[in-house]
Amino acid sequence: MWPSTWRGEAIGLVTPDAEFDSNLPDLLCVHGSGGRGAEFLPLLERLRGAANGAAIDLPGHGDTPGPGRDQVQGYVDWLAAYLEQGHSRPLLLGNSLGGAIALGMALERPELVSGLVLWGTGARLRVLPKILEGLASGFGPTVEFLAQMAYAEVTDPARKERGRRAMAQSAPEVLLGDYTACDRFDVMQRLGEIDLPCLVVCGDGDKLTPLKYSQYLAEHIKGARLAIIPGAGHLIHEEQPQAGAEAISGFLAAL
Repeated sequence: MWPSTWRGEAIGLVTPDAEFDSNLPDLLCVHGSGGRGAEFLPLLERLRGAANGAAIDLPGHGDTPGPGRDQVQGYVDWLAAYLEQGHSRPLLLGNSLGGAIALGMALERPELVSGLVLWGTGARLRVLPKILEGLASGFGPTVEFLAQMAYAEVTDPARKERGRRAMAQSAPEVLLGDYTACDRFDVMQRLGEIDLPCLVVCGDGDKLTPLKYSQYLAEHIKGARLAIIPGAGHLIHEEQPQAGAEAISGFLAAL
């Protein structure tokens, strides 16, 4: 079973309504900036029978107490401490900031994970100055801009609005810290050190981490596979969960 505490403190952790099967691989999903684990439930429900799936709330997000972090390394240290109390070495699925955290785990604590699913992310995640400035001085309009950028053009407007409302619930200082952590992140020269099975997944309509980011990851991580999801933007697990689940299932079968 997945630990539901960290150092004795309850944290946010969501799992699909399925029995834990010790014969299946474990998959832990890590959300992006201003996100929470619950956004992965549509994906995890479609992975029943293929993996023991769970999604975690990072510090300061969802039901996990803060504070948030403004360096990826701070989130890596927190997640490593969480995994050290667990029962297995899961595959890590990381979206955006979560992908940076997954890469950090693979580089700094590879003994704690068994593989990577890099999900709409990159080896470097520079952030537009107007986003950082806007989060500090104009939170509402900046969240509106980010929500529009996060989804493919073909995504249902109601889905985009739900995403905007969810992001707007973030504490401004936590969301600013997340994007500051992304802006400071750069492991482009270290990808050759990674020696774990790796699937790189990108939506063909991703405007925040475009396809070239995923192509770079796939080209520079030994043995990595690349899957491109049509009709998806930055949040494949919300926009195209079935296609995302099929890509992961194929990857797991190949392992």
